[in-house]
Amino acid sequence: MNKIYEIDKNDKNFPQNLFKIQKCPQKLYVMGNVKLLNNKCIAMVGSRDSTPYGEYYASNFAKALSQSGITIVSRFSKGNRYSMP
Repeated sequence: MNKIYEIDKNDKNFPQNLFKIQKCPQKLYVMGNVKLLNNKCIAMVGSRDSTPYGEYYASNFAKALSQSGITIVSRFSKGNRYSMP
């Protein structure tokens, strides 16, 4: 499993755009390159009961976005195959 980083509001890698929202989180848990958090980002939300069709197109969509320089952010949830322990 990839290493999970905890970054708080004082960390230089904390996404600067989050300071613009009223309820800015105090900390984030990040898996991957934390320096990408200040890039243009998009959140992807999925389904717990996704179909192979949906997974295929979501994967291709995420790949195309990332190849365009957009960082994909996602919430890890219990039961997700990529979930945090």
